[in-house]
Amino acid sequence: MSYNYVHLVSRQCIEYVNGNIINMHISLLPWNRGISPNIWSFIDDTPKGVTIHVLSEGLDEGDIIFQEAISFDPNIETFETTYQKLNGAAVKLFKSHWDEIVSGHYKESAKKQDGRGSYHSRSDLNALRNQIDFSWTDNIGDFLRRYQQKKYGKEISDTREP
Repeated sequence: MSYNYVHLVSRQCIEYVNGNIINMHISLLPWNRGISPNIWSFIDDTPKGVTIHVLSEGLDEGDIIFQEAISFDPNIETFETTYQKLNGAAVKLFKSHWDEIVSGHYKESAKKQDGRGSYHSRSDLNALRNQIDFSWTDNIGDFLRRYQQKKYGKEISDTREP
């Protein structure tokens, strides 16, 4: 089992355990593979959720076992609250499928990732911070308006209710 592990696992290690390693990821793969997926899901306006997948040599590229889509209101959420909710959802998804995971029956339902998706690296996150700094406690809607203004030089209207 792997979760929040930032290094690639070698093919030799994966083969040593006959491919029996699973990973939890706080994105709806194939979207937002890599670092800080909850941030990128808002910037790129991609699906949000959690995934349990078979660990492969490629970063977050293994066959999908279980997924759950999650919706957020960016006008009331922060990056921190979305991380906490996604983390909780990943743990809940893992617990709810424990019997299938421990017995190995998940292999019967594992499916290839559909579509190209997206990937972001640590250097992408650093470049974003250089472009527009942010805090984990920033309101996401406010951040997105600042980001769009900086990126496109225009104001984005506030959609929050008064």
